[in-house]
Amino acid sequence: IRTLDAAIFDLIARRRRDPEMADDLLAMLMLARDAESGEGMSDRQLRDEIITFLIAGHETVASALVWTWYALSLHPAVERTLHEEVAATLDDRPPTMDDLMRLPYTRKVVDETLRLYPPSWISTRRAIAADTIGGYHIPAKALIVMSPYLTHRRTDDWPNPEGFDPERFSPETSAARHRFAYFPFGGGPHLCIGQSFALVEAQLIVAAIARRYRLALVPGQQIEVAPLVTLRPKEGMLMHIQRSESN
Repeated sequence: IRTLDAAIFDLIARRRRDPEMADDLLAMLMLARDAESGEGMSDRQLRDEIITFLIAGHETVASALVWTWYALSLHPAVERTLHEEVAATLDDRPPTMDDLMRLPYTRKVVDETLRLYPPSWISTRRAIAADTIGGYHIPAKALIVMSPYLTHRRTDDWPNPEGFDPERFSPETSAARHRFAYFPFGGGPHLCIGQSFALVEAQLIVAAIARRYRLALVPGQQIEVAPLVTLRPKEGMLMHIQRSESN
């Protein structure tokens, strides 16, 4: 924490001295003003926002990418379709933001991975008042526990829930589902602030790696999920890496 604080507070101090030096998340936070008081964030508030973004945005996406390559290695037809899309779209260059709309299957692969292996596999909310939900009485101040890992496996919303099928996320199929059948980033007013960033990051990284490499699970491993702060492989995951056929 001391190391992180030193780096972040130094960044904030340098930005205070020269607020025009960058156009990024920190700049947006420094420009934000309270609707009632008109005051901006203190250095401590800025630090809290930045450290949340750093920690949450690092481990969660890394975890999702691990499970993406695990799922692809077990489903060669999906992997082949992904590589074909990436090769046809990118040829021999790295992906850019302009390519995101031209890589729809890549995005579906990311979405399906987040369905089966949501890094934030559990979340909580505290009831501000008593309520009744689905016939269950919720006392005031009760802690409500929600798990996308379990909800994403409900058979009434997800046929063959343990299967890996990116086409579940075609526009037509997605539109027919309840909006909270799928919530890897939470929902409502506390929706994860990094959702858009994480999805862009994951899609670009998957495309960038698939452009050049194929990853295959090393045989003989017993892969189990470890539901810690994030969902990760219990004993790690070893994979062979080889160049794609087009490289």
